[in-house]
Amino acid sequence: MRNSLAGSTKEVLRSMAGILVDEQPCPVGGGFKTTCDYTGAMLVIGRRTAMITLSMNREAATLVVAYMTGISPTELGEDDVADGMAELVNMIAGSSKSSLVGTDFHFRITLPFVLVGENQHIVYKSKPVDRCRHYFAGDIEAILELVYLEG
Repeated sequence: MRNSLAGSTKEVLRSMAGILVDEQPCPVGGGFKTTCDYTGAMLVIGRRTAMITLSMNREAATLVVAYMTGISPTELGEDDVADGMAELVNMIAGSSKSSLVGTDFHFRITLPFVLVGENQHIVYKSKPVDRCRHYFAGDIEAILELVYLEG
């Protein structure tokens, strides 16, 4: 699922927002913490249960949603950006899910949800992030995290 998510993220950002992103692993150790203003999230349920999150700061999320919708960034309200982030993480998880049909890694997905707030971050009690990728293009930065919640 990890590689499928990475490829799906790049493809969805390219096809839906016209953004060609570079990616790299997030720094390991040193207390790296993802802080952002918008986090789109979904649970994936398969052999293992996991949560996928896509996080951006306000400016990046607004630009990405503006590119996706064709609406000027100045005309987008907080609810519009949150809805766009939910749709974005839904497309990423859905694309990854489709690529794994017929394999042992196939999974089901829940409805997306979005956390909104200045400089927020998610803490997983006693659980490290299993996969973290940093995507970037110009002023746009996004962090994709995959955390197995059990097993």
